[in-house]
Amino acid sequence: MPFELKTIGDWSYYHDPGLEKMGIAHGFMTRTSDAILRDAGRRAAFMAALGAKEMIVLDQEHGDAVHVIAAGERPLTGDGLVVVEPCVIGVIKTADCLPVILCAPGQPACAVVHAGWRGTAQLIVHKAVAAMAGLGVAASSIRALIGPGIGLCCYNVGEDVRTAFGAAGIDDGVFTERDGLSFLDLKEANRRILIAEGVRHIDDAGLCTSCRRDLFFSARRDARAGRQITFALIKGQATAHAPDRETA
Repeated sequence: MPFELKTIGDWSYYHDPGLEKMGIAHGFMTRTSDAILRDAGRRAAFMAALGAKEMIVLDQEHGDAVHVIAAGERPLTGDGLVVVEPCVIGVIKTADCLPVILCAPGQPACAVVHAGWRGTAQLIVHKAVAAMAGLGVAASSIRALIGPGIGLCCYNVGEDVRTAFGAAGIDDGVFTERDGLSFLDLKEANRRILIAEGVRHIDDAGLCTSCRRDLFFSARRDARAGRQITFALIKGQATAHAPDRETA
């Protein structure tokens, strides 16, 4: 696993140091990130620490909408962001759903994707790869990072989930039967979708949000769970800070 836990100020996140050196700042943050969503001062400090001029946080819908952040577009809702503007942080929020970062070293594009079971059944990572392809990024050049999410160990689901996955053509092998219950391997489901798209380099952080109470919020485990954020941005020369766009 290439991931390392990094600390900046009051925040900690898992990232790939190699990608950082290639100009793609990114991270799967721990529960320490919740204050960034709630406090404008903390948000500004986080942006300054990363050399960012703007931060875009979507109000998520558990759907398959993927937006390309270019030419001034600033969406408010959706579950995927493709960023091409330097120094603009794309952010999604999770508390069991799967966060995925897509990037192509050497090319000015990176993406963050919120893939819960509904988004996965709607093939949202496929749509994110397609959006990057529309920008000239070949799937074979994309690196996918699968972050902390609820694992096969903890994610029991109903028949409606299994039916939705079957309708989407996702192999039934991503489900396991245990003690009369069905458990979903959400990470494996998204890995298979990425492989089918031609993505060859996929790294998994191997962390379950439900198991790791010390590090992460979990909507399944906690009655009132906060949110951790996943972020990505293309490094560049930041100028004046624009107001961050955030709806949470």
